[in-house]
Amino acid sequence: GAAVPEGELTVKGYAWSGGGREVVRVDVSLDGGRTWRVARLTGERPVPGRAWAWALWELQAPVT
Repeated sequence: GAAVPEGELTVKGYAWSGGGREVVRVDVSLDGGRTWRVARLTGERPVPGRAWAWALWELQAPVT
């Protein structure tokens, strides 16, 4: 519900997969679920066969 100025907005967070499974994709909605954008996963990627339970993500989106 926060108001932000018009322009480019950077949203960051972390995703948790549960059960030790790897996070492979993060979808973010900035309009209550009407549209979705794919965020970029940041930070270290897990070694094949060894998944982390959480991953950092970032999304740059235009705000009108």
